Amino acid sequence: MEHESEVEDDVELATRLLAEWDQGRGTSKSEIERREWGDGGAHGRRFDRFIRQTLGVATTKPSRQTDQIADLEAQLRRHGLVPDGRELDEWEQQLDHGRHAALAALRVWNDPTATFRTESFALLFVTAWNSVALAVLHQAGAEWRDLDQRGVPRMVDGRERALETTELIALAFDGDRHLGLRRNVGFWLGLRNQVAHRHLPALDVATIPQAQAGLLNLEGVLEDCFGPDFVMGSALSVPLQLTGFRDPGVLSSVKKLQASLPLDVQNYLNDQATLNTGLTDDPAYMLRVTFVPAVPASGRSPDAVANFVKPGEVTEDLAQALKEYTVVTKVVKAERPHLIATQVVEAVSDRTPYRFTIRMHALAARRLKARPEKGTDQTATDPRYCEYVTSVKRHLYSQAWIDRLVEELSTEAGFRESVGEASRGQWSWSSGGCASASSSRGASSWGSVPASAPTRRIGPPRSASRFQVRRRSTEYERGSIWSISLWHGLQSRQRFSNRLRSSWLMSSAGQ
Repeated sequence: MEHESEVEDDVELATRLLAEWDQGRGTSKSEIERREWGDGGAHGRRFDRFIRQTLGVATTKPSRQTDQIADLEAQLRRHGLVPDGRELDEWEQQLDHGRHAALAALRVWNDPTATFRTESFALLFVTAWNSVALAVLHQAGAEWRDLDQRGVPRMVDGRERALETTELIALAFDGDRHLGLRRNVGFWLGLRNQVAHRHLPALDVATIPQAQAGLLNLEGVLEDCFGPDFVMGSALSVPLQLTGFRDPGVLSSVKKLQASLPLDVQNYLNDQATLNTGLTDDPAYMLRVTFVPAVPASGRSPDAVANFVKPGEVTEDLAQALKEYTVVTKVVKAERPHLIATQVVEAVSDRTPYRFTIRMHALAARRLKARPEKGTDQTATDPRYCEYVTSVKRHLYSQAWIDRLVEELSTEAGFRESVGEASRGQWSWSSGGCASASSSRGASSWGSVPASAPTRRIGPPRSASRFQVRRRSTEYERGSIWSISLWHGLQSRQRFSNRLRSSWLMSSAGQ
């Protein structure tokens, strides 16, 4: 009782002194040492030792050099090394063994000259999972040994025997959350037993989804259980691809290769597929990967060398397409809208028979949903046809929008449906001048206007060039092409006549 009281007094004293010191803002350590223990030469070291031993609280800040030494030691431990006189913990040894086994399995899989790829990968990959599971159990202090009925560990060659791999995986990664992981490891464990001492190259293609899923599972476990410093991603690179891009029948070739396997291996693969029917879409059990070569937006500064999309972020349409191996030769970035409304109107007017104005274009753009209605969010455009530039408050249009308008406005019914009003006629040329022929009266050709057609406007159409009036029809008739110089000549002559008449009237009035 006396000893317990003394310990309790030390705890109370240490708590009071720590509060009095107050992280250096209160009484100094040396003053506390002189008052409590009559020690004026410890310079705070006795206070630090007393608080640390009694309360387990550090009252000193490690130096910068101490932090650097700790970082260097951590780097050595990540590589399975320790300074002289130190030893790795058991979990660190198992983790290092598992990481090296996984890297060796990956090196064999990606080796283009490997002849026993799947067989070697299965052996090394199961070894990696066995060691990683042991590391997880050692770190958690859980039981990993094979015990007899009396609870005594069984011995093999003087060493305690570990549980079987399936049992270790079940203990280290239990629960529904790791169901796909456990089934994936079970797949490789059974395949290892099936293909031991056999050469089956056809398996290299058939087991790609399980291999990719298992590797990502292992990487996720390393990060979740031991931290980002122990992942393997920094030591890897994206393998270069050849066969997948030039063989458009990858899926059919997979089936042919699988049919060439021995019957017992085929039965094993089929049994696994039947047993794990509910896990075919679980990326932890099997993960189909599609490599899509894409041209970056800027060749000088691409966003990334390779892009990876997580299964949970893939759209439904893309997920359905990726259920099969897909080969895409090239992805071309679509052209962004860059044409203003007047350019669109001119281009459409040259390719359609009806008069088309800026006002009509705005009506058509809203009716065809290329741009939103007035008073709404103007950025809510159809990106295929239109884009709103907020800095200048202007809509820009694409060549696809011009093609859409030409298609819609080529007929009277399409014009009325797109613009919301009937067409106002079509421009035609005759030897006597330029006139607008009403579409309701039906011009027989662009260059021939009925005599009864009303004249709407004298002069070249609004879309005419400054240097030459272009005929819109492919039928060229004699005298139907006007030169703009002739037009300006007639206009100049008319102005001269008007000025001469005005001068004559003024002179007559003066007389």
